[in-house]
Amino acid sequence: MKRVLLTLSLALMVLTACEENDPTVDSPVVLNSFPEIIEPHNPEQAEQSGDVVVLLEGMRNKDKWITFVKNVKNKHQDQVRVTMYTIEGDAIIHELIYDGSAIQSTYDNSRDAYGSKQGRKTNTCKGIGTMKSEQGRVFYVLTDCEKEGSTFSIPK
Repeated sequence: MKRVLLTLSLALMVLTACEENDPTVDSPVVLNSFPEIIEPHNPEQAEQSGDVVVLLEGMRNKDKWITFVKNVKNKHQDQVRVTMYTIEGDAIIHELIYDGSAIQSTYDNSRDAYGSKQGRKTNTCKGIGTMKSEQGRVFYVLTDCEKEGSTFSIPK
């Protein structure tokens, strides 16, 4: 009797392990928390942490930004942290979390010597668009935000 139960249990485990996932069922994507920020948050450390790094001379981990934009367009959950550096080398951090319908933006300029020391500010926006500056440069911006004056823009 024990042998039959053991064989039956083993067969059930094998069948369960081999069961295919049903692609018609949407399983929620669990977004991970962002990696801890190690101070000082210099460009090399930010890049190693997986941040999209925006410097005066260019962008690092640009593929992560392009993937995020595509996922927002296709309504797939995603998240990205963008760390921008001022002329003085101070970090301004934007954490963007897209849940499939809206982007929660968290802005932190507390590491910027000229920034406000009011802590992290959050905003909820519907999407990502583009904007052309007076000098003709094109930037990605957050669109349809609850609070006016979104501070996020990144070169295209």
